[in-house]
Amino acid sequence: MVIAILSILLICMAFSMIEEDMSWRDRLMVLGAIGVTMVVIAGSRSPYDTPDSDNYELMYYSVNSLDDLIREPSFVYLSYYLNTFGFGINALFFAYAIMSVPLRLDAICKLSPLPILTLSIYISYFYQLHDLMQMRTAVASSLFLFAIYFRAEKRFWPTLWCILIGFLFHYSALAGIIIFFFSNKELKRWQRIVLAAIVPLGLLFYFFGFDYSYLVPDELGGDRLAAYRELKEKGKEDDQSWVFYKHPVFLLNVLLYYGCLIYYRLLAKKYNYMSIMLKIMAFAFICMLTLSTLSAVLASRLHEYFAIVSIFLWTAAVYAFRPLNYGKIFLHCIIFIQCLANIFIYTLGWYNNHMK
Repeated sequence: MVIAILSILLICMAFSMIEEDMSWRDRLMVLGAIGVTMVVIAGSRSPYDTPDSDNYELMYYSVNSLDDLIREPSFVYLSYYLNTFGFGINALFFAYAIMSVPLRLDAICKLSPLPILTLSIYISYFYQLHDLMQMRTAVASSLFLFAIYFRAEKRFWPTLWCILIGFLFHYSALAGIIIFFFSNKELKRWQRIVLAAIVPLGLLFYFFGFDYSYLVPDELGGDRLAAYRELKEKGKEDDQSWVFYKHPVFLLNVLLYYGCLIYYRLLAKKYNYMSIMLKIMAFAFICMLTLSTLSAVLASRLHEYFAIVSIFLWTAAVYAFRPLNYGKIFLHCIIFIQCLANIFIYTLGWYNNHMK
């Protein structure tokens, strides 16, 4: 599996160097071939190849009724009917991959001027995190990308439907409703200053340990926040695993965020969705830094759900380089190192520890 991931990443990176010279049909052929490979990798993996896959196996075989209200409806229905027809856990892996990968590719084509480059960035981190580990989030985040596209195009109902359908795959997707407060209008100077202040203000919340979850009524999700708080108080979270300043991807995204704010006028001319992507990235930082006092796991999950927009910000960032291929080479170095780190931390690291 490791060889397969690195292979599709290197192929994607190679084609991204020449994609401006490729016809749209040729780009779609490359994206389609890589997409099929991604589905096969995600669907055929062993439950012991990646973290969480063995937990999915346990949950899959424990679903024996459609009345299960704890787990998301999509998972319950898929598990119940696949079990009924005698399929094993890989049928569930394939089912989620067949939904998430094509949706993701379509969203990338709509939101990115350089879709092959964007797919390279996605494979280096989020493919391993979502499609190979958090399958329910993979589908929900793909739908969230469509919600961003429809929101930027000022289409209310398609935006809402994408979020509500995503909720059926992962309950945290309902947080995506926040994008109704964001627009894709050009950012004024004062707005960029406010966005630049988000991370420092979030750090104040983080280091002072302020927990505002007590202020949220139960009817608005306060009961679920209380459940996360209880897990932390009982010591059932490993906080050290989720400390933000030990998370290199988070730190890279902070650098990316400020780089995009500094070069906003230049990048916004090249990338049409820069404004809304920056606002969503800012909210991702808010989730990580202000919710960590309540639950480091919840903070990280919501951060990663919203930080999916970083794949488009990285793509836009290459327009700050002249010639463009210099930016691509620089970005390729970052994503290749990132991919190797994720493989060693998640795939190989977990597998070796699990098999001891």
